[in-house]
Amino acid sequence: MTTAFTNDFADVITDVVANTLSVSRTASTGLRARTGFTRSARSVLLAASVLLAGCGSLQPAPVVTQHDLGGLFEVGATRSPVPLRTLNVTAQPLVSGTGMQYREAAQPTRRANYAQNRWAAPPAAMVEPALLRLLAVDGGGSCRLQLSLAEFIIEVDAQGRSRARIAADLRLLDARGINVHMHSLDVSEPLARTAPAEGAQAMRRAVQRLGDGVAAWLGGDAGRACKG
Repeated sequence: MTTAFTNDFADVITDVVANTLSVSRTASTGLRARTGFTRSARSVLLAASVLLAGCGSLQPAPVVTQHDLGGLFEVGATRSPVPLRTLNVTAQPLVSGTGMQYREAAQPTRRANYAQNRWAAPPAAMVEPALLRLLAVDGGGSCRLQLSLAEFIIEVDAQGRSRARIAADLRLLDARGINVHMHSLDVSEPLARTAPAEGAQAMRRAVQRLGDGVAAWLGGDAGRACKG
């Protein structure tokens, strides 16, 4: 609230109280009326002073930094050994928001968020386009791959070392929509230091590692089911 507005507001309150007192004295000269109205005036002045004090203590809102996975991933950097019709990424409730979550070894049951730092989009919304590019999914295959994120977090161990961790559950469906293979992946990448920006950079590397794991899995029995 600006100084000019504060001064104008104070003048208005003063005028209101003065006019109120004047009307009170004109309407009644009794001690009881004057005393009651004086109390009302004091209440008005007290409320005004509290409001003015609050205006003086207003602070600008903190700046929130948004992080993503960096630039676009290289198409086919970890190409799928079998063509896929679709690839969809979802997330379990714990990792469906935009908070940059971390966990410390000293408090293993506590999930916390970095203050004034957020993901630019929910993890699933960032991982899906990344994997589509990395695996070069072009819609030409018969199988569909569904991936559910179970973890997307920065973990700090007892020695203060940090890693970006991604855990995911995979389901491969054939052309009829029948589940033909299931698999789980758990990948991580170390942080140069424990901080949100370094966490985002490590998470990009973890997504690359996730793509490598998916491609390796599809190169085995899972992929052969899609070729039959």
